[in-house]
Parts: sequence; C-alpha cells; structure tokens
Amino acid sequence: MLFLLLLVTLLSTAHAAPSHAPWQRHILSAKGSAEDQSEPQPLAYFTSDPFLRDDADDFCSDCSPHGKATVHTRHKFKSTLVKVGEIQGYTIYDLFFSFDEHINSNEIDWKFILVEVSPGKFREIFHLQPTQAIVQPAFFISAGNEVLLATHDLIPGTGNNCYEDYWWFGPEGPVRLNIDSIQDVLKSILPDGLAVWKGGGLDIKTLTFSSYVWQPQDANCCPTGGSVEIKFRLQGSRLIPIAKTYNPSQLPPD
Repeated sequence: MLFLLLLVTLLSTAHAAPSHAPWQRHILSAKGSAEDQSEPQPLAYFTSDPFLRDDADDFCSDCSPHGKATVHTRHKFKSTLVKVGEIQGYTIYDLFFSFDEHINSNEIDWKFILVEVSPGKFREIFHLQPTQAIVQPAFFISAGNEVLLATHDLIPGTGNNCYEDYWWFGPEGPVRLNIDSIQDVLKSILPDGLAVWKGGGLDIKTLTFSSYVWQPQDANCCPTGGSVEIKFRLQGSRLIPIAKTYNPSQLPPD
C-alpha cells in the first residue's frame, strides 16, 4: 500500500477516563495544574483582598497567611464581577482582577469563575493565575445535545495553546470535562516518537479533535508526521472516544 491508514472504531467505553468530581476547583498557574474541592463563600471572600487568594504566590515573599495579609499594603488591585449567564438553575460569574499598572491599562491578570449556589454564596470552579494569557470571558457552548460552560484563554506565542476547560452541569452540580484524556487516546494511536506539538485541536462543538503530527526531527513550523482525528460522544461530563484515525500521508498544504 502507498500509505497506511489506520482507522479504529472503539467500544463506547473504551479509553474513557474517569470523570472529575462535582464542584472541583481547577487551579492553573505558574505552579502548574491542581484541583481541590470548593466550598460556598460570600462574595467578599474573593473580592475584599485577592492577595489572600493568591494560590500561585505571585505577590508574596512571606507566603504564610500572615504574610499574604500584608500584601495589600504594597500593591493595588481592581476587581470586576461580570455575569456570564444561567445554566441548570445556577448563575455563573467571571471575576476578573487587574493589579498595579494594569489597572489603568485594563489588562486582566487573574480570572476566577464563580457559581452562585444560594443568594450571596458562591463556589469557585476555575482559578486562573497565568504567567501570560489573553484573558477572555467564559461562555456557553453547545456540544452534541448538551450545553456546556466553557473558558478559553489564549497563551501568546506560536503554539496556539490556551487555558481551556468545559463544565457539564448535572444533578450534583458542575463537573469538569476530562479533556486531559485526549493525550492518552493520542498515545494509543500514534507511532512511537510522534506527537502533537501544538494546541487548538479540540472542536468541542463537533466533539472532534484533529491535528497534524510532528516527528522528532521536525521544525516547529513544519510537521511531517501525518494527521490524526478523534471523534467523541459526550456522556454527561465524559468525553468518550468512538473513532480515531491516523493518516501518515496527510500533510499541511505547501
């Protein structure tokens, strides 16, 4: 054969990673990615002194609770609460923060996504303290037969990478989609040494991941390893792969 075309149709549960628990808070910062369980808090918990909510230790030298409590004497901040909308009986808000010189330039430094669970009480499900990002509002998006809460904040550079998350709202509250499981599916189909180097491959509207593939010797600009496509179905908060295709002969147009 002139080329090898590998098409695998999967059982509905194959390679499906376990879903996340409801009400987990996803924390993204220079320290990496982490999760914990959020609890209901009054709005002032987040807005009155955001330096106490500095999970990445961006501003503190003494990062003890006492040290963080003094940071506001050396730095200024501005907070902006913006309603995203309503889903499954919950009201969703973006909470944006700008610090010091960025207050006047309106550059957003941090972004929290809050879910109002009762009048005046909020649970945080997303906490972004990026080193660099073009921070945008959260939004709702249709995926299959579901409506999801989404966030998509582009990281400057040539990699087309972003801080990206989606939440399905079920009977117990919001659950983050297991989009990190896409890497496991890629490993299951790509030959050893080949990989996807850039972001932007997931189209949540069509429940499809597609990308060109890089060989180890490739330049960042010019993948020569073919292409890959994965089709999913959405079962609650779980992205379940239903078909995956690797085509080693499909290259970017000249």
